[in-house]
Amino acid sequence: MLAQGFSLFVVLSLAVMIGILLWTTDHETWHYLSRFQWFFIPLILVLAVLRWFLDGMAFVTMAKHGSESSISIHKAAIIRLEGTLVSSVVPILVGTFSMHAYLLHKQKLRLHESIAITVLRSMLPVFLFLLNIPILFYMRSDPNGGKFFTEFIKTISLPVVGVIVFFIYALFYPEKIKSWASRMVRWYGKHKKKHIDRVVAFEKKLFTEIDQFSQVFWEYLRKKKMMMVEAAFWICLAFIADYLIALVILWGFGYHPPFLKAIAIQFLMRPIIYFAMTPGGAGIWEFTYLGFFSLYMPQQIIGISVLIWRLLVTYLPCVAGAFFLAKELNHDADLKAMIIDRGELPDEELGMSGEND
Repeated sequence: MLAQGFSLFVVLSLAVMIGILLWTTDHETWHYLSRFQWFFIPLILVLAVLRWFLDGMAFVTMAKHGSESSISIHKAAIIRLEGTLVSSVVPILVGTFSMHAYLLHKQKLRLHESIAITVLRSMLPVFLFLLNIPILFYMRSDPNGGKFFTEFIKTISLPVVGVIVFFIYALFYPEKIKSWASRMVRWYGKHKKKHIDRVVAFEKKLFTEIDQFSQVFWEYLRKKKMMMVEAAFWICLAFIADYLIALVILWGFGYHPPFLKAIAIQFLMRPIIYFAMTPGGAGIWEFTYLGFFSLYMPQQIIGISVLIWRLLVTYLPCVAGAFFLAKELNHDADLKAMIIDRGELPDEELGMSGEND
């Protein structure tokens, strides 16, 4: 699965980027490239590295016991990079969930803690997307972008609302979610002619995950409210670092859009990227930021800008994640056997009840 997923990610990414570059570049492109202000490069690189440490701070915050953390910021950033690599070969929320929970558990966190932290890390960005509601009202008052944002609202509203409704139902009505899930699983097993034992085993595992989701959220909401706020703050800062990378690319080419408006637009775009179902968001990420850059710069340079942005936000982090994961595999025979020999993430070990080891 991992090898096929990574191959698909590479093929899709290459095909999309080559297509974009062929469509957007011409003889004028080199003229624009010569105008790039190269002293912005160090700032772009600093933001690209800082982004992962800010994201890692969410893990550091959630792993605190009293005033001390169970995980260092350096290790947390590495775990996030490794998870990003895995998210490039399987759906993002599925791939990073298993990998993050396993690697956090290796840092001497109890099993139920590592699962709780991973669940919350995947949930908090969804609730951060609620910030898009006031942003949409702010952007609707823009006389120059009314039509664009009306269409944009139609594009992003349904998936975001759907996911938030699902989370609310999973929190308040887990039994209903399990009932719907059971019908879907058994319908799939019947029509795909899966063996009943496999269907029942998958259904049981799914129920466990739904129960854990609800229990984890309410436990943290009752006991660690401020921890959740602080973790959401660090995740939000990591997002903003991504947005600033795109802005600095624009500045490097000599374009200076309104700062708050450019940040707000990227906040609105984030759910599209976050819920992309292709490996590593291949195609979705590129076309989303193709639209963003096209708002502020000529066509001849937007493809190059997308390539630079994708290189810094995804491709280089994937290379770094591969480096750290290779070191991890060399020292962890169990993880190596699960990922390489069996070709699976360690879901079985993480789908168990959240009891201490």
